[in-house]
Amino acid sequence: MPLITNVSRTDSTGRAYAGSQRQIQTYVSEKTHALNSAIAQPLSRYELDENDIQWVSPLEVDKYTEYRDSEFLDRVGLGHLAPRLQEFWPQRRPCWDALSRIKGGCLLVEAKSHVQEIYGGGCGATSPQSKLKIQVALDATKTWLGVSLDVDWTGRLYQSANRYASLYFLREIAGVQAFLVNVYFVCDPRTPTTNDEWNPEIEGVNRELGLVGEVPYSASVFLSAE
Repeated sequence: MPLITNVSRTDSTGRAYAGSQRQIQTYVSEKTHALNSAIAQPLSRYELDENDIQWVSPLEVDKYTEYRDSEFLDRVGLGHLAPRLQEFWPQRRPCWDALSRIKGGCLLVEAKSHVQEIYGGGCGATSPQSKLKIQVALDATKTWLGVSLDVDWTGRLYQSANRYASLYFLREIAGVQAFLVNVYFVCDPRTPTTNDEWNPEIEGVNRELGLVGEVPYSASVFLSAE
């Protein structure tokens, strides 16, 4: 039997079949109140109210599209920042699992349904110019977070690192109200992961990234998978 490759993760409507992609689609479209409440609670110290959260991706009417680069800025009403983002980071920037507009800015979501989703193959930039731009941006983000410049953020935790860099860009360079939320789904049917499995792994990730204490303007949220 020939090897089957390039199997689609979604149907013709953009609906994911499984995993964190399907879970975040379900929460944004069908369990909005539960999602907003879970996110607003840890961010209430910044006076974020759940009624301020207006999801713009992934939406059923938009075929559950996920956005990156200038398109993500357009989606959250910050399209005027595209030239500054281009200066900060090369093309193929993070693709966000979910996006929300809030008063004065946006909310960025990275979703995971099992531990291995946290890790990747590292920075894939090939041109010297892109590599340099990324390194400068990551170093600026490390300084902002009090992380030693000796810590490598271009390896297997590069995805987490560039999400924090996006938060740094929006907060410190663009000066807008922005939050980063890591959503961890508990007991996903395909790859069940419990809280007891998530917590030590997240702590290990933070140690590997050199993070000390909580990252400002961010939160970790645990949701039961559907």
